Amino acid sequence: MPTFPSPLADSGYDVADYTEVHPDYGTAADMAALLDAAHARGIRVYLDLVFNHTSLAHPWFTESVNDPTGPRGDWFVWSDTEGLGCEGAAGPFGDVRWTLEPTRGQYYFHQFYPQQPDLNFENAEVRAALLDVARFWLDRGVDGFRLDVPYRYDEDLPVCVHRPGTFEFLRDLRALTDGYDAAMVGEILAAPEQLAAYLEPDVLQMGFLLAEAAVFWIAGSSGNAQSLSRAIGDVVSAVPPGQGTFATVIGNHDLSRPTEAVMADPGALRVMAAVQLTLPGVPFLYYGEELGMLGGAGVIVDGRDSARTPMQWDASPTAGFTTGAPFLPLAPEHETRNVESLRGDPGSLLEHYRRLIALRTSTRALTTGTYQALRPASAQQLVYWRRHPDGDRLVIANFGRDAATVRAEVPGWAGAFDELSQAEVGVVAANALGGEIPAQTVWVLRAR
Repeated sequence: MPTFPSPLADSGYDVADYTEVHPDYGTAADMAALLDAAHARGIRVYLDLVFNHTSLAHPWFTESVNDPTGPRGDWFVWSDTEGLGCEGAAGPFGDVRWTLEPTRGQYYFHQFYPQQPDLNFENAEVRAALLDVARFWLDRGVDGFRLDVPYRYDEDLPVCVHRPGTFEFLRDLRALTDGYDAAMVGEILAAPEQLAAYLEPDVLQMGFLLAEAAVFWIAGSSGNAQSLSRAIGDVVSAVPPGQGTFATVIGNHDLSRPTEAVMADPGALRVMAAVQLTLPGVPFLYYGEELGMLGGAGVIVDGRDSARTPMQWDASPTAGFTTGAPFLPLAPEHETRNVESLRGDPGSLLEHYRRLIALRTSTRALTTGTYQALRPASAQQLVYWRRHPDGDRLVIANFGRDAATVRAEVPGWAGAFDELSQAEVGVVAANALGGEIPAQTVWVLRAR
């Protein structure tokens, strides 16, 4: 979540000051100490950067309200009447996109809550000021940014997405961050072909596959992997080598907990994790996924808060998150779904994630290898090669709740060794792998 001062009308996405720290999180000195401590441990820190809009409490908006003909009079989108909204924009923020500001006597435009007025990206001074914000934090050692809704920056109502002005600004932002060896990941809802435009070499380094998160859930809950196979194949085909890369997610702070999406099926969680961590792209793990955290019942802003409950470190009454009162009630089953309880248990989801991460980071085929999908023997399977000169890996994932027959061509192999179970699996004969993969199991195979 954003760490800037905010009235918290939308959990910090209504920014009142881009260059300070919200007092609930601490001070600028605390941020500096965090960056130093993280860097000493080889950890990079990204900030959640919100440029599409500010808070009503931001001084830029206050000045725009009180001095319409002044320097910041047109830093926001104003109209004498209620104008058009965005095409296809409803969702949790409603349909109304214009709100009357009584002091100025005009309507301001907002794509999200009324407390979040949109900045005017047609104004070059606005764009320059936002670049100054990014420069401010880069100068203080921040390693990059998660960009909130960057596909919505520039507007020509009723078109609010994927506008030319958006790409112009992102290219300027990329040039700035390149000078600091920093990186960006964009929250982008787009078809694969449109996502590829954001991943061109001079735009973003990474873009989230947000729509595909639901496809993971479909595979996990139904046991059918066909839609997931198509979705990944479409993205890989759309994004050519040498550009930025997509970033895979199973859940995030705007979605329900994946555990609930698959009805707390531990086998489904394990298969989804193994597939995410063996696919190409950059995997982003939302805190608590490695514990199978459940959604909470408390609400501060809206239903998205169910996935924003405190991290569960131990079985204590406040889950080791705080000695005071947590900002949201803890999620159910925190007494057992916590780090302390699951650490060291070889059968736990936490240790499963640790094995997967260790395997990924030590296997170049899984980090930078190419992707080649194979036709599976059944709809419940996802089968693909990750190929690299240092050694190929064949991944076979069975999302089904029954064992499945395996067939795959493996030229030159004498046998197949699964690096997750550390055992030889299947039977290789005449350059072909056959056998049976257990239900809800993933094999990561190398030649024996």
